[in-house]
Amino acid sequence: MVKDKLFPFKVLSVASILISLSIAYIILSQIKLPSIQLPTITPQISELSTDGFVEVKPDAGVIDNVGVVSLTGGCYQVTANTDATQAESIVNGLEGKISVRPNTHDLMRDVFESLGIKVLIVKVVDLKDSNYIGRLIVKQGDNILSLDSRPSDGIAIAVRTNSTIYFKESLMKERGKYIC
Repeated sequence: MVKDKLFPFKVLSVASILISLSIAYIILSQIKLPSIQLPTITPQISELSTDGFVEVKPDAGVIDNVGVVSLTGGCYQVTANTDATQAESIVNGLEGKISVRPNTHDLMRDVFESLGIKVLIVKVVDLKDSNYIGRLIVKQGDNILSLDSRPSDGIAIAVRTNSTIYFKESLMKERGKYIC
């Protein structure tokens, strides 16, 4: 075994650092700094606005292996096709059912709940290339996030989290059926 000639100096160096840190801690713990209350700021994002949107209630079903989702708000109803599993998931969410094993939307609800994430609103905002475009707006603490979402996914999550669903009013009048 080779003796380290610098070993005593290394020990002294470590000891002096520990003593310096201890003294600094004692001195700093005696200083009373005024507490500053910072205001809580929630970012204002345009996706939170419901101007130009109408609150809708969802319904879903499967007809001949095709998923059908209907959103009704005011005097209009928009009906669109989706994957059968998406429609079944919306129906299960509306009825509070979980199949033998939880599906993706059930898992998302559980993840959101575990991480303290609240679904604020789900919005259908546009139609592009025959596909509706949705936004899933969530909040964790002071952070708000607007996520691009398929409307069927957003609706399936919204019905599990008791969140409000909105549809762009002009789009609803253009693409929907007048039912009053």
